[in-house]
Amino acid sequence: MPHTTDNDKKAKDNQALHHEKNMMREKNRKAGKHEYSKKTNHL
Repeated sequence: MPHTTDNDKKAKDNQALHHEKNMMREKNRKAGKHEYSKKTNHL
C-alpha cells in the first residue's frame, strides 16, 4: 500500500476565522442588533 500525504489541503487559519466572527459580532452589538428585548418590570 503506497504512503500518500494530504499536502494539497489548504491550511485552515482558525484564529483568523474566529477573529472575523468576533469582529462581526462586535459590530452588530454596537449597531444594537441581537439585544435582549424582554422588558423588565422592576418597581
